[in-house]
Amino acid sequence: MPTLKPAVALFALAVLAVGGGLSLAGWPEPDATLPFLGLVLGVAIVAGLPTRLSSRADAESMRPSFVLEFAVLLAFGPLPGVFATAAGELAHLLSHDPRPAVSRRTVAPALMAVAGIYAAGLASLATSEALGRQTWPWLGIPMLAAIAVVCLVRVLTTGVVVPLLTGHGVSRTLPADLLRVLPSYVIAASLAAALTEVIAVERWDLLAVAAIPLYFVAAAYQRHLSRLDEEHRRGEVLDAFLQGMCFVGHHGRITVWSDTLARLVSCPRDRAVGRTLTVALGALAGTPLPRVVEEVLRGGATRTVPAVTIPSAAGARTLQVQVVPVDGGATLLWHDITERTREEAVLRRSKEGLALAAEGANDGLWAWDLRRQETFYSSRWRAMLGLVAEAGSGRPEEWLERVHPDDLGPLKDALEAHLAGKTDHVRYEHRIRHEDGTYRWFLCRAVASRGASGRATRLAGSLTDRIEAAIAQDRLTGTGALDSLTGLANRAVFVERLGRRLADMKERRGGEQFAVLYLDLDRLKVVNDSLGHLVGDELLVSVSRRLEACLRPTDLLARLGGDEFAVLLHALADEKQANVIAFRIQEALSASISIGGREVFTSASIGIALGRPQYENPGEIMRDADTAMYHAKARGKARHELFDEDMNARVRDRIGLENDLRHAVANLDFEVNYQPIVSLGTGMCVGFESLIRWRRNGEPVSPGIFIPLAEELGLIEPVGTWVLREACRTFAAWRQQYPAAGLDFITVNVSSRQLQQHNFINIVERAVHDAGIQPADLRLEITETALMDRPHAAATLLRELRAFGVKIYLDDFGTGYSSLSHLHELPVDALKIDRSFVSSLERPDRPAIVESILALARTLNTSVVAEGIENDAQAQALERLGCTHAQGYLFARPLTPQAAEDLLCQRKALGPKGAQASRASTAEVAAALHPAPGPFTWPDHITVRPAKVEGSVPTFAHAS
Repeated sequence: MPTLKPAVALFALAVLAVGGGLSLAGWPEPDATLPFLGLVLGVAIVAGLPTRLSSRADAESMRPSFVLEFAVLLAFGPLPGVFATAAGELAHLLSHDPRPAVSRRTVAPALMAVAGIYAAGLASLATSEALGRQTWPWLGIPMLAAIAVVCLVRVLTTGVVVPLLTGHGVSRTLPADLLRVLPSYVIAASLAAALTEVIAVERWDLLAVAAIPLYFVAAAYQRHLSRLDEEHRRGEVLDAFLQGMCFVGHHGRITVWSDTLARLVSCPRDRAVGRTLTVALGALAGTPLPRVVEEVLRGGATRTVPAVTIPSAAGARTLQVQVVPVDGGATLLWHDITERTREEAVLRRSKEGLALAAEGANDGLWAWDLRRQETFYSSRWRAMLGLVAEAGSGRPEEWLERVHPDDLGPLKDALEAHLAGKTDHVRYEHRIRHEDGTYRWFLCRAVASRGASGRATRLAGSLTDRIEAAIAQDRLTGTGALDSLTGLANRAVFVERLGRRLADMKERRGGEQFAVLYLDLDRLKVVNDSLGHLVGDELLVSVSRRLEACLRPTDLLARLGGDEFAVLLHALADEKQANVIAFRIQEALSASISIGGREVFTSASIGIALGRPQYENPGEIMRDADTAMYHAKARGKARHELFDEDMNARVRDRIGLENDLRHAVANLDFEVNYQPIVSLGTGMCVGFESLIRWRRNGEPVSPGIFIPLAEELGLIEPVGTWVLREACRTFAAWRQQYPAAGLDFITVNVSSRQLQQHNFINIVERAVHDAGIQPADLRLEITETALMDRPHAAATLLRELRAFGVKIYLDDFGTGYSSLSHLHELPVDALKIDRSFVSSLERPDRPAIVESILALARTLNTSVVAEGIENDAQAQALERLGCTHAQGYLFARPLTPQAAEDLLCQRKALGPKGAQASRASTAEVAAALHPAPGPFTWPDHITVRPAKVEGSVPTFAHAS
């Protein structure tokens, strides 16, 4: 067993004394004095043990004391590491050459070792600061950098410095030497890291347990080094044959094939000599090696093929082949790099796997460098907040400034408590502002990394979306209690909770009030149709987060399906509180939502139903909240309404109206009235507009009520088809019965739903043909809104109708939202001026809208029909402006078919023109009955004599 020499023992005591003095001076820190002194003393003792290694073996080996030297470096930093390494080198020199004067050959390696450990410490610090991470596996990278520096310095020392000082040539196998020494140092560094961790946590019992096994390991390693010394001595003779070697002559055939190469490629010498490379080893045919050999044989320089894969009995081998030109041919040196290639592949896959794991993790990862105040955020972390999904460094404020003001203080308290060592880890739920402006709940987990002093230097952790985690847990357990898109409670959960709350109110017979809010988004269909359902889903998620931020922790929010949400408000002080929360929701939804780089707007119609003991089940209160929501939507949307009994009565009336309308459609229980369209110049009726009428239980129902309801219920198509056919049939009968009436056309109103019928053109053609009229006799009135819903499709349909011969009237012109560019493309025959513009003609400050419409009609070469003429002044103004046709109460109200026939039979002008004609006709009759008098003479049988004069007025008398 090796023993320490007296000089080494004295030196160890000196080192202990110097280290103690340094500790008393405050270097290193006082609480680390004993571990520091113990490690330095161990370095001196282990390094002072006598060994028998040649310089060559020493170049490829590692002294056991390096474990303790590297532990000092890891635990206390570069300068303490230099001190420990210097002590070890001096102890090693004393154990081998105790003389005062030593040679350059021994001093230079010692100095290089000290410089190497210092450079390794600097490399470790630089790498750690560059990475900015203090958790595994990132802690291993600075340690690997330090080991690489140590190994590089060691190889340069033995392969360059020492040979230059001793007059020998520089080693040509530096890379190979580096690869050979690296594994030993990596193992030693790992042991040093474990030792450092044991010292850091002060588990001295582990050191006592591990001391005996470590001693036997050190002894075994010492014997290994001795064997390595002997192998190196033998290898000096056969150094050139450590690699596989063969010689290829100028003729391309193999003349030399070493035993080492035969073993590497599983090809014996007798099967290779005298043959070409590709014949001896067929696997080389698909590699660049044969081509490289030919180029070198033709006079090229030394070339290296980095990797050639050769199948063998022991498995595929990867060889690096160097082709060296020599006299008479080329020498090929084959170096087995199979293990190195495999290790590199494993390392590469490991790195790729770690990177992929970080990218694929469902949680957002972050790391906070407390010294530099820099924070790393993973791409998932940024994506969870709606930012660009790109990993990178940033400021802590990027996170903290997004935290909800109510949660920021408690979050900082939790972080500070952990950094102060009061808690083992951080776990805190808080709200963070998403890029779309909503606040979302996240769970933050974190743990601190501490240095040798125990002070936290780095904080790292993860961010988990609480909603996503809840959805995942719900799917895992199979409870199905959450909405899969938003993570909110679903309808079943809401109804169950509402039922319990209602039962609780009944049992208490009063108590705190509660309310149900029924929400329906107003513009989700527009978003889905224009931007796609994916954007619509994002909008639903964002709205869910905004709704959560508006509610109290005790309230329950649920998604009922589609764009409908429900809120259960617990513990209301009064009815006004539900109104306040509804206003808060409206305000939150009024702000734009950023989705995919677009600004999306939405609003909600909200119905409120207060909890009452009179409710028997949750379905009733949800029904009333839904009723109130319907009224809010009917009154303009983006508002809320509180349910009352009048609403319920109106709902019941609407249901009855819907049922009666369905029966009327099924039985075609309608009638068509006809309003005359007159020529303003003559006042004569030239056409009729057909108008549908419906009497419900004998009472007329306004078309403004039942027509929109028929469109909503999808009943307008059969009704519209019936009116079209009835109007065409009636017009044909009138034309045949009253040919002299001057009747030119009949107009029929068409809804937007009818225009979307795939066979609408066929319906029109069939109605015209069955009635036996000309297509030009039929005028279809279509509103601007109906055309602008789908302008291109509408233009195509109108062209088809025009091609058939039907004329198109644009109804209610000026009240819609059509653009002039689209209007120019639409095949329109006439514009109908809305009654609202006609009524403004009598105002002195009226806008010149009618004049503009008439000018536009002249530009488009279309006719104009004015609606809603109610007095003579409006008719005269329109005629003066150039309008040719009109209709309104001034001329006639909508007439029943019989009344319309009477009008056609009379064949007279309507309105002011008709009145003038009537007055002229009356005067003619009076003139015929009472002709104008000539010169008057009294008849012979009458005697005229003056009468008695009374005053100044004469009187006359006559006698027969």
